[in-house]
Amino acid sequence: MQDFIKELRRRNVVRVAVVYVVIGWLIVQIAETVLPAFDVPAWVFRAVVILLALGLPMALVFAWAFELTPDGLKREKEVDRSQSITPQTGRKLNSIIIGALIIAVGFLLYDKLIPDDGRDADSATQAASAASNEVAPKTDQTDEKSIAVLPFVNMSGDKENEYFSDGLSEELLNVLAKLPNLKVAGRTSSFQFKGENKDLRLIGEQLGVAHVLEGSVRQSGVKVRITAQLIDTETGFHLWSETYDRELTDIFAIQDEISAAVAEALKVTLFGETGKKIVSTRGTENIEAYDLYLRGRYLREHISSENIQQSIAVLHAAVAIDPNYAAAWAQLALSQQRWVSAFTESLQFSTGFSIVRQYALRALALDDQLAEAHIALGSVQYTYDFDWTAAEHSFLRALELEPNNLGALGWYSSLMALNGHFDVAVDAGRRSVELDPLSYAAQDTLSFALSLAGRTDESMNALQHLLEMDPVVARIHGRIAYHHLLQGNLADAEAEYDKEPVDWVRDQGKILVLGRSGEKAAWSVALEEFIRDYGKKDAYQIAEIYADAGDPDAAFAWLESALEVRDPGLVWLKTDALLRTLHGDPRWAEFMNKVWKNN
Repeated sequence: MQDFIKELRRRNVVRVAVVYVVIGWLIVQIAETVLPAFDVPAWVFRAVVILLALGLPMALVFAWAFELTPDGLKREKEVDRSQSITPQTGRKLNSIIIGALIIAVGFLLYDKLIPDDGRDADSATQAASAASNEVAPKTDQTDEKSIAVLPFVNMSGDKENEYFSDGLSEELLNVLAKLPNLKVAGRTSSFQFKGENKDLRLIGEQLGVAHVLEGSVRQSGVKVRITAQLIDTETGFHLWSETYDRELTDIFAIQDEISAAVAEALKVTLFGETGKKIVSTRGTENIEAYDLYLRGRYLREHISSENIQQSIAVLHAAVAIDPNYAAAWAQLALSQQRWVSAFTESLQFSTGFSIVRQYALRALALDDQLAEAHIALGSVQYTYDFDWTAAEHSFLRALELEPNNLGALGWYSSLMALNGHFDVAVDAGRRSVELDPLSYAAQDTLSFALSLAGRTDESMNALQHLLEMDPVVARIHGRIAYHHLLQGNLADAEAEYDKEPVDWVRDQGKILVLGRSGEKAAWSVALEEFIRDYGKKDAYQIAEIYADAGDPDAAFAWLESALEVRDPGLVWLKTDALLRTLHGDPRWAEFMNKVWKNN
């Protein structure tokens, strides 16, 4: 064995192997970078890798059997050992190895110095992945004109800069969403993969998109380096990539550059030469105001009482710096709306919604092309004014400006469902899920529309799917229980209400079950406690309890209290099964006219 190893070294077989592997690796790296730029089919790259792999044993056999001599290449057994120049050939190979290694190390250092999001594997891994059958190719259902913008990775080493990298991703997503005929996956679904090292083709399959835009951000002082790559999710090939080194004062120019470059890369393959030019709509040239805007939007997306309050404060600071910053006013209106709807009591609705309206109108006065400002205004018209004609106009205007806007689709679907236009509502809900398949809000929109449409089995399936996404999500157990209640499955209803994490939903549900079970004494005690705990702020829910129990006088009294505080629960009036016992009462038409006087 020792003699064999010695002979391998003497014949330079080991050196040839090292040279071949290093140079082959460099060829793979170059091919991976260059071939996509010329739209070379994916099989060419795989062929290069396979040929290089097959060539290695052939090179080793050749090095063993042949020797380079001053007279040219000869079979090794024909060369006189005393005349052999293998030592000199070995030294030359050593030089080649050193040179190739220097190039390889340089390439690796360059790759490490350029911020990367950690998702890209080395070329050998990508080649193996591209050749494998673990991920099915794009199906007929995958629209070629589709893209997801994954959250750019914060490489700054400071968690506080997360809002900046997330904000850049959202800005690019919003700009691309304005391209006609381009399906852009929603933010919630795209951001599901934040921090995960998943195969991009699997991501494409889950989101139903043919392309992914990903990148990273490294911020240091006033300097920022941004990388962006556009990738085909079937082949894993880079269609386009670029690195931007800029001063932070140039961040607007960077966004414009990236957006334009991505649009150009998509234009040839997807839109021909008629791709629409992307126009920036950021709305300010003040970098400090823009930075606060990104922070405020980031906080609003991470819902909690503290975050929403901080979002409102930060956005106030943004509009104080630039009072003409329409997008910041629109975000401020949406943050205020979320605060009023989720974190205040009905007794504060009048003040809260008037502020939302003020901010939304200010945004629209500055720029009436902002979909989010129309959404914010529509939310007030819908849940506070009960002016559904105006709300429908606002939501449709938002969808006209941004057909893929998930917020507008959700509000519009809900409005149509509660107004009895069930087919329209379900279609809008399905569109939401198509755009944002991993979004809880999108799935909730669809389940709500199906429920009001009377498609109970489909609605229950959608609700169960929501629980699979988040087992402790609010109000879903309550809605499942509501279906059981209406079907007379009181034991199942009670079991689901027991699992509901929202106190007033759980408590109201148990009272409804007691009432339908005929347990009048227990019902009365529980209702008294409910009124003591919640009172006028849950007036609509108390009216539902009395109506379901067959007490119309008390039900109408509490409905009047609900109208007095503009309880958003009143939007359910037209479709609420718990109020059906009131429909034959003359007071019903009178009350409906008071609520819907604008419609």
